[in-house]
Amino acid sequence: MFLQRGHFPGKKYNRIISLVPSITELLSYLNLENQVVGITKFCVHPENWFRNKTRVGGTKNINYSIVDQLSPDLIIANKEENVKEQIEKLAEKYDVFVTDVNTLSDAITMINEVGKLTGNAMKASFLANEITGGFETLKQISSSKRKIRTAYFIWKDPFMVVGSDTFINDMMTYCGFENIFPVKSVIRKSH
Repeated sequence: MFLQRGHFPGKKYNRIISLVPSITELLSYLNLENQVVGITKFCVHPENWFRNKTRVGGTKNINYSIVDQLSPDLIIANKEENVKEQIEKLAEKYDVFVTDVNTLSDAITMINEVGKLTGNAMKASFLANEITGGFETLKQISSSKRKIRTAYFIWKDPFMVVGSDTFINDMMTYCGFENIFPVKSVIRKSH
């Protein structure tokens, strides 16, 4: 995770844009209703935000003019969810925090970092501890059972499955599933 442009410790962010649906839900949990000014068209939860917040495009096709109209002081993105070139362009004008979540540990770190960044460290820490405890319980339950060999399809036409270096794979492991495609994710571009 990194912050592009000049983040200053202790800086208060009052105009936030979320470019990631799961981050939008986290910002809602952190009670940032008034600070979040923009979301993507895929940020459908919470529903009242989806109905009332300004949409800045999709996760992969950001509308720069809408972003400029909103004048954010912080944009939160994700390495896999958003397009690198678009995020780099936004970072020329705005503080951009880019998350990179591939494991439960990464998710816990991200929750705590977003909490600190938005002035909600205690509430974020509570959530992180609650999630960690739940997954420890799940791990104890699933570790005593035989692993279920599984393929997790994420797309069709062409068929795509999760690789071993993904968040979904990490979740599968906690739940007692064994990914039958234990290879690193490969993205192939068609010509």
